[in-house]
Amino acid sequence: MKKYTFLLFVLVSLSISAQNISTGYHSNSFGLKSSSNPSAFPETKFVLGFPGLSNLNIGLQVPLSLNETLVVGSDDSLRVSLPKITSNLLENNLISHSLRNQLFHFGMNVGAKKKVFIYIGDELVLDAGVQFSDKFINYLSKGNAAFLNQQMNFDAQKLQFTSYNSFYLGSAVKVNEDLEVGARIKFLNGIANVTFNKSNLGFYTDSTSSPIYTTTLSSDVMIQTSGQGAIEDTLEFDPMKNFGFAIDLGASYSFSEKLSASFALNDIGTIHWEESNNKLYSTNGVVDFEFSGLTQSSSDAEDLELQMEEVVDSLITIMQPQETEGAYSTKLNPNLFIGLSYTLNSKHSFSGLYHRRKSIDKVLNTISLGYQYNLGKSIQLLASGQFINGVGTLASGVVWSPGVAQMHLILDNILAADVFDAKSLFIQFGVSFYFGK
Repeated sequence: MKKYTFLLFVLVSLSISAQNISTGYHSNSFGLKSSSNPSAFPETKFVLGFPGLSNLNIGLQVPLSLNETLVVGSDDSLRVSLPKITSNLLENNLISHSLRNQLFHFGMNVGAKKKVFIYIGDELVLDAGVQFSDKFINYLSKGNAAFLNQQMNFDAQKLQFTSYNSFYLGSAVKVNEDLEVGARIKFLNGIANVTFNKSNLGFYTDSTSSPIYTTTLSSDVMIQTSGQGAIEDTLEFDPMKNFGFAIDLGASYSFSEKLSASFALNDIGTIHWEESNNKLYSTNGVVDFEFSGLTQSSSDAEDLELQMEEVVDSLITIMQPQETEGAYSTKLNPNLFIGLSYTLNSKHSFSGLYHRRKSIDKVLNTISLGYQYNLGKSIQLLASGQFINGVGTLASGVVWSPGVAQMHLILDNILAADVFDAKSLFIQFGVSFYFGK
């Protein structure tokens, strides 16, 4: 049982997370600002994103640091400690993965006064999350003997995975010298989805039963999937039938030449998953399986193997969800940004940002304090300290603007003083071109 717990931890730890876009929110990079706030307005007439590389995010995030996972053995070797892992887990733990790759982007200023910026683009989005409780991991690591005569119910274990293509049209408008507003409408095509709509598991081991230690397993699940046909030739799949819409809204206001504030609410939308692309798995209510143990005589070693095969066959027959078809819809995970920026002089500026995002049942709150330093006309250095649900991390970055090109690179926790305390690594990179002043 312990090896399965460790395998689960390893798989979860390798989840990718690319949701840190706080450091570049107040930078000189139009691509970084526009991806978070549709009201961002460029200083040039035309903007062209480098195909496939105008804004790429890749990262790694683990629920526990190495110091919260490993112990030093008597021979000074490092070993994984399951008791240490379970003691450091939260009541509800979330691994979040969000990847965005901007495939194409083009925009231009229009109108006699050039106060309207319109743009078009396309991006590939992947949003996933795994949620699990410390109680569930503790049960797996210790086994049912530690929980005799206790009804153990686990309903916090969930998984959500969504991949889709987003084709968008947007506009930013300079209402006056102080106020800029913007909006984006997105046309979505779903590629793949897995949603644990319901996942209730229960275990009860009775020490007074006859035979003793009879264990009753109960299950009530509803799992929705779409896109299996993309990897299985025997299944029908047409991503154009999985459609949806979303909208981004944003605004920024300058109180003075030094102080400004901004607001953005992104990914307000839904994807409809077409029935012909879907496979649903359900137990159609609560199902129970009673396991009364195994018996083995010293004269018949093969009998134990036969009993185990019978138990497995019965377990699969009773507990296996039934496959059905049906249409369903899922909502995107909205992102809220509230920012404040203060420019001290031509070289130094400071910023604060609040970012709120929900994944499955858990809300992720990020507070970021940033510093921007202009090193000449073409280079800007970035630094920020961030607190994601109370966990601190440091980030650094650079924006380089040689001629018509502009490149940005942001590293989160790459330069951590102690890698054994690090819980996340992140890199953000992009190239765009700007024409016409």
